[in-house]
Amino acid sequence: MKKRSIKYELVRIYVRFAFWLSHSRITVTGLENIPKDKPIIFAPNHQNALMDPLALVCTNKLQTVWLARADIFKSGTFRFILKFLKIWPIYRIRDGKENLSNNEDIFARVIQLLENRQSVALFPEAAHTGKRQMLPHKKAIPRIALEAEEKNGFQLNLQIVPVGISYSHYWKFNRSLLVQYGKPISIDNFWVDYEINPQKAMLDLRDQIHDKLRLLVVDIQSENYYEEYESMRLLAGKTYAAKKFGGKNKALQQFRAEKELIAKLEILETQSPNEFNALIGQLNRYKSEIRKARLSDRQIENAEKAQGLKTSVRIAFALATLPVFLSGLLFNGLPFIVPRAIATRKVKDKTFLSSFNFVLGLIIFPVFYLVIYFILIRPRFSGQLSLILLILMPFLGKAAYWLFQFYTDVAGQTMYLAGRKNYKSKIEIFVKKRRKMIELILDKVNF
Repeated sequence: MKKRSIKYELVRIYVRFAFWLSHSRITVTGLENIPKDKPIIFAPNHQNALMDPLALVCTNKLQTVWLARADIFKSGTFRFILKFLKIWPIYRIRDGKENLSNNEDIFARVIQLLENRQSVALFPEAAHTGKRQMLPHKKAIPRIALEAEEKNGFQLNLQIVPVGISYSHYWKFNRSLLVQYGKPISIDNFWVDYEINPQKAMLDLRDQIHDKLRLLVVDIQSENYYEEYESMRLLAGKTYAAKKFGGKNKALQQFRAEKELIAKLEILETQSPNEFNALIGQLNRYKSEIRKARLSDRQIENAEKAQGLKTSVRIAFALATLPVFLSGLLFNGLPFIVPRAIATRKVKDKTFLSSFNFVLGLIIFPVFYLVIYFILIRPRFSGQLSLILLILMPFLGKAAYWLFQFYTDVAGQTMYLAGRKNYKSKIEIFVKKRRKMIELILDKVNF
């Protein structure tokens, strides 16, 4: 396989643009950790189906070959597309024992790529979770890496790069994304151990990949209280970050704060289970009271920020930007809503929602833009102006979505400030309860 494909690069430019449109913020760190002119195996965590490979494809310059589960290659058309995208099948027990022998050929081809100093990627977990919870690692990466080095007398200088992928949400549009490329693991360090005991060397390498990758992700280990940990992360994470961490990279500081907060809560659960259970009880009571009041935590947090003068300025800005919002809605409303309506009925596993919407959007949006262009815009505007409007359509869509969220927040703040006394009193009670809940969480982790 060629190291560089022009057709692949052209497709990637389009996908990267769409990827940018679908996220509110993409933060990338550690690109300097990607070795140059060396064979590389990327080892990212896996939580969000197709969006995880795209997180790597869209944030580094290498044209990496991916290994993916074999069952997605059943369709002939889809198999052709996957091959073009440099995705190869890897077989598991569930794909049938008779197919496992096919992995020998795949692994041989992968080793050949590594010998040519190209990059390969596969998920060490071999499955996605849809949670901030890393699954046990498999032996595929250690096996490929050590067999490649053994074949070449441990002279390849193969590097394994762990990659942490963190989303603010898994299937909502306009979420934020943090991609962290960790320091590479050199396979040379396992040479002696592999010659003595190959199986032990594989397991040791697997465990090292796990440990290095875990540093780059928020990993909630609790099985009984996962949702409660998530709620406490969302409630207290921002306050923890603001008080504990500084610096310009807000996404990285937020990640570090949430990781540290979760670690301290896990210590509390282990060392003081009664105290932890009491905290969980108060948290669940708070969440139950919110549900009964038909409020969301976002509404309460937003009301807490409401100030008369600031809200008045926001209302003026909302009115001034209404034409931009309506234009964005006209050009993007239908292609945005239709895939989501289909996905709600067809996609049973929520972790595939964002992937389904993204892939369908890659096709639907440009088709819809062209229909609007030829039917509504070109007949009414000059050639140059009509082309400018065509180019602006996706940008207006991104602006419209941001404005919709802004309008929702402004409406909530206006209702709080100008609403009836009993409504305002109810919100104020929950604002105080929310503050106390955050203070309680931080107090329990000795913050």
